[in-house]
Amino acid sequence: MKEISATQGGVSVVMQLTTSNHDAARQIKEDSERVLKALPEVKTVHVEVRQPAAGQAAPGALPNQNRIPGVKRVIAIASGKGGVGKSTCSVNLACALAQLGARVGLLDCDIYGPSIPLMMGVSERPTVNESEQLIPPIKYSVKVMSIGLLLDGDQPVIWRGPMIAKTIQQFLFAVDWGGTDFLLVDLPPGTARTNATTWRGEKSM
Repeated sequence: MKEISATQGGVSVVMQLTTSNHDAARQIKEDSERVLKALPEVKTVHVEVRQPAAGQAAPGALPNQNRIPGVKRVIAIASGKGGVGKSTCSVNLACALAQLGARVGLLDCDIYGPSIPLMMGVSERPTVNESEQLIPPIKYSVKVMSIGLLLDGDQPVIWRGPMIAKTIQQFLFAVDWGGTDFLLVDLPPGTARTNATTWRGEKSM
C-alpha cells in the first residue's frame, strides 16, 4: 500500500504490487473498488494498482527474501514514531480482512509494549504442536501472536536489539501460520535496526 487519502466523500488508494500478473492486478482493483464503494458516505472511489515491468522486482522489494511457511502475503504496518494508531490500524485491518472471508494472522512485534493481546481480547497462551511450533490462539477468526501472550502479567522485558530481532524471527518462522492468506505484522514504533533486520532475514550483529 503506497498511498491512501479520503476527503469529502472521495477515497483514493494507490497500491504497488510485487507481481506483474495483470489478472491479479485487475482482480485486486475490482475487489478494492467494490469494498470501498460499499462503505457509507463514500461517493467516489479511485484505485490505482501499479505493477513492476515483467522480470523486474517491485520498488523496495528485497531479493532472496525468506518465505514464511504457510503464508501467502505479508503486510507490515510501521510508523516513524509511537502513539499514532499503528496497532489500532493493524487490529482493524486484520478483523476486516477476516470478515471478508480471508484467513488472517496478526503478529505483534512490539516487544517492549505489546498492545495487540489487550486490543484483541486475547489472554490464552499459545500451545505447541508435534513439530514444536507455537500454535497461536484465535480471536475473531484471526490468529494472534505476541510476546504479551508469553509473559506473566506486567513482567518487564529488558532484552536488547539482537535478542529482540531473534525473537521476531522466531515468531515469523517458528509459529504455525499454516493456511494464512494475510499475515499482518505490527512492527515496533520508530526506525530501529530491528525493523530492517526482520525483513532482510539477517542475523543481528
